[in-house]
Amino acid sequence: RGDPKVICHPCVVIFSDLLWSRLAQYNFLLSRCYFLFSLCVFIIGQAILGRKDGTEGERIATFVCRIFIYLGSMCRILYSQIKMLYDDMKHGAFDRRFRIPIPMYLFSTQDGGSLVLFWVLLLMLIQEPILHCMAHTEQYGLFATSCADPGTKEAYAVFSGVAMLLYWLLLMNFSIFSMQISAFVLVCGRVLAEVMLFLLAFVFLVIAFSTAITALHHRLYDFERVDRGMETLLEITLGMYPLDNYKAILAESIYVEIAIIGFTVLISVLLLNLLVAQLNMAYKLVHSDMQGYARLTRGGIIVSTVEQVSRKRWDAFLQSLHFEERLEFNEGDTAFFGLSGGIQVFEPANANPTTVETVRRFGGSTAPNMPWPEDPLDEANEDRLEKLEKLVVKAMKTITDKKGGGGAGQTGMSGISGMPSSASGSGMSSNSSQNAEETK
Repeated sequence: RGDPKVICHPCVVIFSDLLWSRLAQYNFLLSRCYFLFSLCVFIIGQAILGRKDGTEGERIATFVCRIFIYLGSMCRILYSQIKMLYDDMKHGAFDRRFRIPIPMYLFSTQDGGSLVLFWVLLLMLIQEPILHCMAHTEQYGLFATSCADPGTKEAYAVFSGVAMLLYWLLLMNFSIFSMQISAFVLVCGRVLAEVMLFLLAFVFLVIAFSTAITALHHRLYDFERVDRGMETLLEITLGMYPLDNYKAILAESIYVEIAIIGFTVLISVLLLNLLVAQLNMAYKLVHSDMQGYARLTRGGIIVSTVEQVSRKRWDAFLQSLHFEERLEFNEGDTAFFGLSGGIQVFEPANANPTTVETVRRFGGSTAPNMPWPEDPLDEANEDRLEKLEKLVVKAMKTITDKKGGGGAGQTGMSGISGMPSSASGSGMSSNSSQNAEETK
């Protein structure tokens, strides 16, 4: 379950690609085309026409675009969220985090991002300048935005920018149409944790050095307060700090200059190189399985999409597979020897060359009560096994004889028989006794 290697098995790949290309791809594209259309309307109403009051026609077009976003996009997201929440409550699909029950659908990047987008659009509706200017239509014109408070317009602009980014981020699941692009997106998500660790260390160093430099005795404006010192260190890291200011820092305090040099060395030499090393290692660990994870993501979309397919279309899909037809191994096999209930896949003739026919054919009747015919290849295989067994026995006997012959010169062939060994031993004892008598 969730194994990237299993999902890349050829049989699973064929099955998933078949469902995707013939059944799920069309429904998924239709559902995402509406979201893409909503994004286009949002761009027109916020980034093209809604920046300032134009002609009356432009104001009407801006109002229509924003009404479509609030009613056609925000309400649709609300309906989807309520439906998924009801399904999780019905099946008890909750996960407790810090003793707080959280619906399981929120752990999906797409569904969780849609919930965030809904709240941002709701805040935009509350701060909508056109609604604030409805009471001043006679003075400023129809659907004007210039009469709203500057704070309201600023808050609306911030929410609008956040919503625009969320729209584009939620559109990234279009990458599922290509396994390479989808794998790249997943790799980016996997290595994002390493980037977050780098940013955490960077913020820590910025706060530490800005407070330390502010505590030093100097009259530098850029390090007069902690927040201003943090901004200055950020500009130094990004290469946006003016070069002339370095001379003023050196002339004012050598200690501040030493602190800045230490900060630059830690950021440029240590943290950046460490980030590159961590990204390389993280990519190396994920690279071998990124296609599998991409196919797992597509598999989840296939399952959720197929659940919404009508019974009529599912039956038509099964009929298009022609499972009742026999599949041929070679030309002429379809009528008699082919198997039904499968899908035939062609491959280049030179992809897997074989010198021995893998399909075994037998003549005669195909009645189930007939005994299975004898295969000459099986007899040949049995003869080979017998010859191999005899060869092994002969080799073992030869090795045993050699070992026994080598030991006879030293121990009187004790490895073969005990009799010669005892005889040899008695002979040696008698000879030794004779030598002893001659010595006496």
